Amino acid sequence: MTTVGSTPLISSSVRSAMRAAHARALAEMGARGLGRVRFGWRDRSIGSVVEHAGAQVWLRVVRSRRAQAGGDWWTGNVDASTLVGIPKPRVLDVRAWEDASLVYRAELMSLLPGRACASTAVLERVPRLGDSWWDALVQSLGAVSRATTERRVLDPETVQRRVSVFFGIDLDVDPSAWVPGHGDLHWNNLHCDPFAIADWEAWGLAPRGYDAAFLLGHSLGVPRIAERISRLFRADLESEGGVVSQLYVMTRLLARADAGENVALVPAVHRHVGRLLGARAPLRTT
Repeated sequence: MTTVGSTPLISSSVRSAMRAAHARALAEMGARGLGRVRFGWRDRSIGSVVEHAGAQVWLRVVRSRRAQAGGDWWTGNVDASTLVGIPKPRVLDVRAWEDASLVYRAELMSLLPGRACASTAVLERVPRLGDSWWDALVQSLGAVSRATTERRVLDPETVQRRVSVFFGIDLDVDPSAWVPGHGDLHWNNLHCDPFAIADWEAWGLAPRGYDAAFLLGHSLGVPRIAERISRLFRADLESEGGVVSQLYVMTRLLARADAGENVALVPAVHRHVGRLLGARAPLRTT
């Protein structure tokens, strides 16, 4: 069972600082703001459509404490430029600066056409997506999985520990068998009309089927879509890595619910875990 807490309050001071950082990035990159800004998860990023060199592009600014700045997640969008065969943004320019104990990173990116499939990460209603959209999703995830990288989405020890704590299962997590994935494949990062995938900050090596498991977990509130994902990616989800991925994704969703996010999804998550463990005996139990 999870204990539901309250959603963290939005800090006006943080948002003010992020708006100031966005304004600084506009000035340094020679861009002009268009429309309203949007804040990312827990206000760690801010973004908006801007005009630059006569074209509309996307400006995203992220901040981190100096000790956490750097590493795979810090350069993910730029590193994704090596990926081919996937509709995604291109990074056009990057700036970074420090302010006291914080580091800011601004990225100017090509603007994706179409629109996000949902306004939130978790799906709440059936989206209007044709077979060609689903085909593009399968093809794109296949293209990512064939890439070459040393980046990692996850830490093996974290996966093993969290699954053990939440479900009492001692998994054998072998990172040598991991394959590249997007790492944050939810419905607000997927575009339609036409298909595209946004936000490559976290991409890298993960257990087989991690992206499918991530999208499945964020679709459990809409059974028709969850079932379609399960059918499309059955081979990946039923693999050793796919079972590990699903269990880990469920711990993430439950942990988020404990912080007050997407609490309504909790019963579906527990039902899914029950079906998953009932259909396949765990490798080891504690």
